[in-house]
Amino acid sequence: MEITKFKEPDIAEIVSLFYETVHSVNSKDYSQSELDAWAPRDEKESKVKAWMVSMAQNIT
Repeated sequence: MEITKFKEPDIAEIVSLFYETVHSVNSKDYSQSELDAWAPRDEKESKVKAWMVSMAQNIT
């Protein structure tokens, strides 16, 4: 494992990891409607922009 400062090219992979984790790993414990409320796929692109700002201020 390597801990580094956030790099902008990483944002798409970070957001995809979040969405895929919510919708695959958590699918055994939550209903589809709960997963969709937690991580709505139609908001994925807007998350990229919002998380870009947030992640730029963090260690990822």
